[in-house]
Amino acid sequence: MKWKPIGKQEKTLKNTPIRPVYEDILLSKLRPGQEIEMELMCEKGTGKTHAKWSPVATAYYRLLPDITFTSEIAGDDARELKAKCPMGVFDVEEAGTAYVKNARACTT
Repeated sequence: MKWKPIGKQEKTLKNTPIRPVYEDILLSKLRPGQEIEMELMCEKGTGKTHAKWSPVATAYYRLLPDITFTSEIAGDDARELKAKCPMGVFDVEEAGTAYVKNARACTT
């Protein structure tokens, strides 16, 4: 993770920059070629003020896959690709070319 200071933060926090408290905490496991793109915002508060600042708060994520073909897939290969993915992610156009029909259905 990389901290990008805003406003006077760089000057104010130069001796104690923002960083994870423990560097050895695993955030996510990725397969080769996978990456995570995210923007995080933090706000300091206490659980006494609002439950969202309680230390037992939940974190969540949402899969938004981006599927692109590096080359055209057509004919029997396109039909085979569609058949191998039972989630309905891919479909075949009338011309016989494969395309991504519903990328968000790709969950595995």
